[in-house]
Amino acid sequence: MRYIENPPNPWLSNSVEWIGEPPEAKLEVFDETATRSIITHNDSPDVGFDFSVNCYRGCSHACTYCFSRPTHEYLGFGAGTDFERKLVAKVNAPELLRSEFMKPSWKGNELVFSFTSDPYVPLEAHYKLTRRCLEVCLEFRNPVGIVTKSALIRRDIDILSQLAKETSLTVFFTIPFRDREASRAVEPFAPSPDSRFKAMEELAKHCL
Repeated sequence: MRYIENPPNPWLSNSVEWIGEPPEAKLEVFDETATRSIITHNDSPDVGFDFSVNCYRGCSHACTYCFSRPTHEYLGFGAGTDFERKLVAKVNAPELLRSEFMKPSWKGNELVFSFTSDPYVPLEAHYKLTRRCLEVCLEFRNPVGIVTKSALIRRDIDILSQLAKETSLTVFFTIPFRDREASRAVEPFAPSPDSRFKAMEELAKHCL
């Protein structure tokens, strides 16, 4: 069981301090109809790509080192357990992506899934937003990059193998720890390192 624990949100005028034991941090899922572009442009020299798509906000993998945690504070949530348990699904992401690809200003740059959340969080098994966005990329033959810790990516091998034939496809698995116990201590709800290695092997077999 995880209890609510968030640092003070600098964007809010009030904060909560629990007297006694805080309540359990229960999973909450919010559907969001995004109104802005689904493609985020990044011009940082420290990041190896320029354009990314985030179908979700927050990440249930709960990695302690995640740099994206403060982005949750802009939503009025916390950067601690809120980031892990208050998750947002951008339910119209595939439609927005198609609209972006139809614009003359889009030049077919590599599109990376994702930057501030894993594209294959467990919610993806239900929402299939990443899969549907990949289908749009395949339709337009747009180059794709994927950064993930999830073995759920194996579900989309059919689309990924086609992308690899039609355009450029790059998949990065984040595996900072080989030892399962070390991984559990720092990435408590991420898939095991072994499952990530197996997913990597399977993707290499079908997509190279």
